[in-house]
Amino acid sequence: MHSETIAAIATPLGRGALSMVRVSGWETRRLLSRCFVPHYAGLRPRRATLGSFLAASGEKLDQVVVTFYPSPASYTGEDVAEICCHGSPVIARQILASLLAEGSRLAQPGEFTFRAFVNGKMDLAQAEAVRDLIDSQTAFQAQLAREQLQGALSQKLSPMKQELIRVLCHMETTIEFVEDQVEPRAREELLQKVRAVEQTLAHLEESFRWGKMVHEGLVLAIAGRTNAGKSSLFNALLKEERAIVTPIPGTTRDALSESISLEGVPARLIDTAGIRETSDTVESLGVRKSLEQLKASDLVLFILDSSEEFTEEDACVWRQLREQAYLIVRNKCDRPQRIQIPAEVGNESRGAIAISALYHQHLDELKSKILEVSCSGPERGAEQVVVTNLRHQECLRRARAHLEAGAEAYAAGLSEEFPLYDFKKALDALGEITGETSAEDLLREIFATFCIGK
Repeated sequence: MHSETIAAIATPLGRGALSMVRVSGWETRRLLSRCFVPHYAGLRPRRATLGSFLAASGEKLDQVVVTFYPSPASYTGEDVAEICCHGSPVIARQILASLLAEGSRLAQPGEFTFRAFVNGKMDLAQAEAVRDLIDSQTAFQAQLAREQLQGALSQKLSPMKQELIRVLCHMETTIEFVEDQVEPRAREELLQKVRAVEQTLAHLEESFRWGKMVHEGLVLAIAGRTNAGKSSLFNALLKEERAIVTPIPGTTRDALSESISLEGVPARLIDTAGIRETSDTVESLGVRKSLEQLKASDLVLFILDSSEEFTEEDACVWRQLREQAYLIVRNKCDRPQRIQIPAEVGNESRGAIAISALYHQHLDELKSKILEVSCSGPERGAEQVVVTNLRHQECLRRARAHLEAGAEAYAAGLSEEFPLYDFKKALDALGEITGETSAEDLLREIFATFCIGK
C-alpha cells in the first residue's frame, strides 16, 4: 500500500482564489516530470517553481506553482509535491485526473497523515491533533490542538513510560535470579515509583473533564417564564439582535439556537419559548419544544425577573427544569429588587448571579460563572497538559487501573509474576496513546475521520 503514490485535492471544494493538489509517494518526481513543465529552472527542494501543468493528452490545463519536498524532509516522510493552481474546482479536478492517469491513485481519508505516522514523522497523539486543529472552532481549541501537535502529551508521557520500563526491568531481574531476596526497603522504593506514576496519570485523566468541554463544547438553554428577559439575554450574549424582544407575552414561539464562545469554549446557546399554560396551539408547541431542549442541555440558565415577586409561573418553570443542572440568573438588576427566591429553588441550583440583559451589565461575570459551574478548568501552567480526546482518557484510565492492581499485589507480597503482568498492561495502555501498541483496526478507525487530502 505504501509503495503507491497518492494524490488528492487538499483544499475545500468550491470556488476561491487558489486550490491545492497534494501528491505523496516515491514516484512523485516522475509524475511531475511528465505533467509539469517549469517556465525557468527545474524543480528545487522546498522552492516554489512556476510552470504549466499538462493533461495526459499534453493539453495545458493551468499555470501553477509547484513546491517539491524530497524525502525524508516532508510531511509524510516520502517525496511530496504541493501543486497550487487557480481556485476553480474544474481545474483542480483536471490536475488530479492527470496525476491519476500517470499512475497515482486517489488518497483515502487521512492517508497523508497516516503515512506521516507510519514513517515516524509524528506519533498517533500528534496525528489526532492534526484533525483537532482542522476542526477547531475557537482560538483556545486551536491552542490546545497546537500543543498536542507539538507533542505536549507525548512528552508528558515519556518519562512515565521510562520509569515503568525501569520497574519492569528490575522485576524481571528479580524473577531471573530467584535466589536473591528483595529487601523490604527496595520493594517499598519500587512501589513509591509506581504510585508516583499513577498519581501523575490521575492528574492527566482529571484534566479530561475540562478538556472534553473545550473539545466538544456546551449546550446552554435559557429558560424562564414569559417576559423574564430570555430573548434579551440571548441577544446580549450574541451581541446582536437575533431574537425578537417585545413586552407582549409569548413572543418567542420556537427555540432559537446560535453558537458563541465562552472564553474560548464553544457553546450552543438556545433561547426557549416561555414555559406556561396556554391555549394557543402554536405557543403550546413551542413550550413542548422548550422542554425537549432543557433535557438535552448541559446547563440551564434559569432566568428570573428580580424586579418582581417569584410567581407561580416561575415555580412552574422550575418544576420542569429542577432535574437538570441549572444556574439562577437574576435579570433586571438595574431596577429595585423585589424577588425572594424560595430556599429549595436556590439550594438545588448551581449558584446565582445578578445581571441586566438590557444594559449588558455583569455579562462577563455570567460567562465565567457558567464555565465555573459546568466544569472547573485546571490551572494553566507552562507544563500543564490537557487531555481532550476520549480515547486518550480511556487509555489513561486503564493504565491507572493496572498500576493500582499491580501495586496492591506487590504490596501484599505476591510473587513478581502477578504485578509484572499488570505493569506491562499499563505500559501497553500508555503506548496506545502514541501508537506504539495500536491495533490496525484502531488506526483505520481513527484516520477514517480525517478529510481527504490530509
